[in-house]
Amino acid sequence: MDIKPWKFTDDQFEIETRDNVKKAIILSTFHDRNLRVLSLQYPALLPLYTRYHVVHLAFIAGYDAHTSSGEVQQGDRKTVSQSLKASKLLLTEEWIPSISKIYKISSPEYMAIFPNGLKPFNSGGIDKKIKAFNILSLNIGADPALATIKTVIDSTYTALLLTRTGQNDAKTNTASSSALLEPLRFAAMKMMYRNLGNIMDNFCDTVAVMCALVFDLVTLRESAQKVYRGNILRMASKNILSHTFLADDEFAIKIIGTGSYKFNLSSTATGVDNTEVEVFANIKTIIKISQFEMTDYSNYRFLNLVSSSSEAGSFRLQLL
Repeated sequence: MDIKPWKFTDDQFEIETRDNVKKAIILSTFHDRNLRVLSLQYPALLPLYTRYHVVHLAFIAGYDAHTSSGEVQQGDRKTVSQSLKASKLLLTEEWIPSISKIYKISSPEYMAIFPNGLKPFNSGGIDKKIKAFNILSLNIGADPALATIKTVIDSTYTALLLTRTGQNDAKTNTASSSALLEPLRFAAMKMMYRNLGNIMDNFCDTVAVMCALVFDLVTLRESAQKVYRGNILRMASKNILSHTFLADDEFAIKIIGTGSYKFNLSSTATGVDNTEVEVFANIKTIIKISQFEMTDYSNYRFLNLVSSSSEAGSFRLQLL
């Protein structure tokens, strides 16, 4: 006779990550790291960590090889054209309005910055369009009134160039790397499911608490929050969110206020233990997580904002 499926015997880790390798990587990274940390306090977790870590490392290695091949997975990795489109939005919605407040569109200064209007950004191949951002920076030159905007333009151009270079250098055997990655995802999610059973057995009376500690239940069960809004006081620091990022993740930030601010991705909600990334008020900026220059993404999960402004400000941050 047919046996109807029972939800408690379904591997939710495997089911919820089908067609979403990046979600599986986030779950695996969280689980591996927390098993390692908590095994010092709960020795019963050490065997689970020992066997899972081997599977996790294999999964991470497969994912790194796959992403280095240049394939866009589940829309998570930005293609060159998508990054170019986002940069053009910054140009039309942020930089041009800011420049036109300083120099009227009919002024010689504005015409020198945009001698051909937006044509260089809209015509020709991708490389020519990317080069237009560098030309824009050169046209601005050492104008002190536009120094802040020039810094953001230079950063955007560098990011576009790196993305384009990575695409050109990528391997072409993406189909084979994808075929190799799927068994690794399945094995990691299966081992995580087996660990769940072990935890239920060893921590029966506190299973809800333990599961929340060793499994990223927020990522597993629901769509993660994408937009964060808030205020920050003058010369203050603030933790905006806690999240397991990957190197190719990005977020867009715009702070309404004055002066400059710095972001850091820390191991604590108040710490500064990696490279800081500076942004300026009233200019929308896209930041890549790789800019923070850390290697342990499972440990550095707290995205903190530090104000260098003499006035309070408000922010809108969107995970891309």
